[in-house]
Amino acid sequence: MVAILGTLFFAAVLGIAIWSIVETARPRIGRILFLLEYGPVAGAPLPPAPRVTVRGRSVPLRMQVPARLRAAA
Repeated sequence: MVAILGTLFFAAVLGIAIWSIVETARPRIGRILFLLEYGPVAGAPLPPAPRVTVRGRSVPLRMQVPARLRAAA
């Protein structure tokens, strides 16, 4: 009896995991099918990722101050 309950428990966990994957992918299924049929659209490469400061805010590259000026501030 315990073996049956254990098997049912793990089957339920597996079912929930598969269901969550399907629910996550369902809104994107059109894009997924398009990419599977035609491949990725060739375009310009992605811009570089924004740099992050210690506080976690992104800083545009043009606003960064050279190290020698930061030390003076």
